[in-house]
Amino acid sequence: MRSCARAIVAALEAHGVETIFGIPGTHTLALHEAVAESGIHHVAPRHEEGGGYAADGYARAGGRPGVCLVTTGPGTTNLMTAAATAFHDSVPMLILTPGMPSDVEGRDAGFLHQVKSQSGAMGNVVEWSRRVGSAEEAVAAIDDAFAHFASRRPRPVHVEVPLDVLEGSETERLADPSRARSERPAPAAAELDAAAALLADAEAPWLLLGGGAIYAPAAALTLAERLDAPVVTTVKAKGVVAESHPLSAGASLRFAPAKRALAEADLVLAVGTELAESDLWERSLSFRGKLVRVDLEPAQLAKNATPGLAVRGDAAVTMAALAERLPGAGRRGAERAAAVRAELAPLIERDGAEFALLHRVLGEVLGPDAVVSGDSSQVSYYGTVHQLPCERPRRFLYPVGYATLGYSLPAAIGAKLAGADQAVAIDGDGGFLFTATEIATAAQLRLCVPTIVFDNGGYGEIRAEMLARGAPPLGVDMDPVDFPALARALGGAGESVPYAAGPLGEALAKALERPGPTVLAIDRR
Repeated sequence: MRSCARAIVAALEAHGVETIFGIPGTHTLALHEAVAESGIHHVAPRHEEGGGYAADGYARAGGRPGVCLVTTGPGTTNLMTAAATAFHDSVPMLILTPGMPSDVEGRDAGFLHQVKSQSGAMGNVVEWSRRVGSAEEAVAAIDDAFAHFASRRPRPVHVEVPLDVLEGSETERLADPSRARSERPAPAAAELDAAAALLADAEAPWLLLGGGAIYAPAAALTLAERLDAPVVTTVKAKGVVAESHPLSAGASLRFAPAKRALAEADLVLAVGTELAESDLWERSLSFRGKLVRVDLEPAQLAKNATPGLAVRGDAAVTMAALAERLPGAGRRGAERAAAVRAELAPLIERDGAEFALLHRVLGEVLGPDAVVSGDSSQVSYYGTVHQLPCERPRRFLYPVGYATLGYSLPAAIGAKLAGADQAVAIDGDGGFLFTATEIATAAQLRLCVPTIVFDNGGYGEIRAEMLARGAPPLGVDMDPVDFPALARALGGAGESVPYAAGPLGEALAKALERPGPTVLAIDRR
């Protein structure tokens, strides 16, 4: 028999969990004691939100679920923004929390850290939240979580264990990792045949890849080349097909030339995307030709755009099967992609002119497998998305849908812990200050995580939007912060860097050699 806490930690180990993020609290003592006895590496952030973003970055960069363990009440609510971010962008994350004792739950008893319904609150921002009633149910819930990640749209889930169960229940049940190795749904042969027939008849098809395709880069490339179709991606799918490839039009879905190309195509094959406003920067796309959609989740197959044909199945299996059914054909795919890239170039230069030098330096200094994380800041969505080419998926981490601030630095920490050789955070000054204290986490762990802070004196995008509508800027301007001094106070290194190629490149190269975090502040006020 194992205690509930030890059974939970044993289940995590059985499912291959190596790292867990969270801050201990009075109600997590049994769980943290069990973690200390295990081989799992425990990472303590300086705030649960930062820990959640680190788990998110760990999952996005490494392809393994991120796991968080936080305490009741404030620990859980602090994590909710990160959980919502992971939900919006389909990131696998398991959140473990204690819960109110069985005889207290649902009563307004004034118990320490009590809220009306912790599981109910978390259930509003994750795929599912489950309050278990025994140690056996706790192990079963963990099995269900990893089975969900393996076979469904991999969104975050939450398991709550009441304190009396955590401290008093025991079980002989062992985890069943085999369920998490089950194959994802294969498409029906009839659907594949129908889709292949449409693709074969198309004269000028396009391939639109979303976040579901990050698990299938080889199949995506094979299909694009067999179909001779240009490829445009969402931001999360950036690099699924190398952006240097002649068929790639990049992560340019928000721009009019890419939308026009899709609208005018006689067929668009959309894989693993919900065609969301956050990717399009508008409500919907127009498709004059045929639309074929591929997705793991049935609900996704008609979301935001009704297809002429829907194929439910795993992206890798489906694209590989379609490629096998297609004869090679010359459809001037590279020529059509080049024409769109030519239209995109002046728009990218116009929107991201201020950030071009920074990304040119990044391209020169960073290795091809470097992971770059960004915030919902101008430097990311006007700059990095379009100005820093990716040759592989999972190399640009960015909170596309929930568009949170504070993501960049902790996500880079998570990526580094997931094994990234180089992990660099890029941020605006406003976003950086949300989670700047995670510099202390990186310093304690001796993680080389350079953070470039593009300081424009506050919340630049919102300031611009206020001015555009003729409103006076309010709450968007910030007094200067000595970011290098802040970094040093938190145990890292820091320096102010002139916005010039030589000094910036030298400073970044040195930061990549330091055994700890470095803040490079660029003053653009």
